[in-house]
Amino acid sequence: MNLCCKCQDNSQINVSMFGLENAGKTQLLYQWCIHKFVETTPTIAFNVETIQSEEVSVAIWDIGGQPKSRQFWRYYLQSVSAIFFVIDSTQRDFKLIQEAKSELSSLLDNKIVAKVPFLILFNKSDLNNSFTDEELLDEFGLSLDQEQITTKFTHQVKVMRTSAFSQNEIGDILNWVTQISQKKKLK
Repeated sequence: MNLCCKCQDNSQINVSMFGLENAGKTQLLYQWCIHKFVETTPTIAFNVETIQSEEVSVAIWDIGGQPKSRQFWRYYLQSVSAIFFVIDSTQRDFKLIQEAKSELSSLLDNKIVAKVPFLILFNKSDLNNSFTDEELLDEFGLSLDQEQITTKFTHQVKVMRTSAFSQNEIGDILNWVTQISQKKKLK
């Protein structure tokens, strides 16, 4: 396990990051953490990195997305403060789009993470062949200003477009995670 930083305080948030294979989860993780594009191989089990903001330490667990790995996703749902679900916004294969929708729905409907906030990331948005906002949001039944999703359970949600080549959104993501963790502490 590599740490992006040494954490000085005890307030740590655990985040599990899911998505189908090749959605770009590992590339996002390392871009956020070391601010570099790195060569990656398919994640078999998981990668974990910790990012320190001023208020909190965020451990992000990047979980493998191959079909065989998905059967183990349930083990990464315990004690999470938030879930990131990464979708490849260039993926135009209908079967894989339906598979991503199904996996997202399964996570949203899992009682272990009832009421856990979700950050849905449409990755690779910088590429020319990526879906437009309207196409993506329509396909997944979401909106960019959506604040919650209700399936079997109600989840606070944030939807963002992202790219592994951009470091801009990590500040927004850390702010969102920090805000939801502080809201949980107040309850």
